[in-house]
Amino acid sequence: MLNFGFGMAEPGLSRPDDEAAKALVMAQVARIVEEGRAAVTQLGSGLFELSFTTGEVFHLGDEGITRIA
Repeated sequence: MLNFGFGMAEPGLSRPDDEAAKALVMAQVARIVEEGRAAVTQLGSGLFELSFTTGEVFHLGDEGITRIA
């Protein structure tokens, strides 16, 4: 069972490294965009803005993801 929650992994299992987790998230973002359910724009600040067709907006940065709307 995969569990990316902090401190919530099953006993004996280690937390995946940050780069592997980031790659997994970005692969899913790419799939969602390819399916036409969202669009990604790079902002002047270097952040990426993920805008879903349903109205939700997220900023994706090196340190995490922030919901904007």
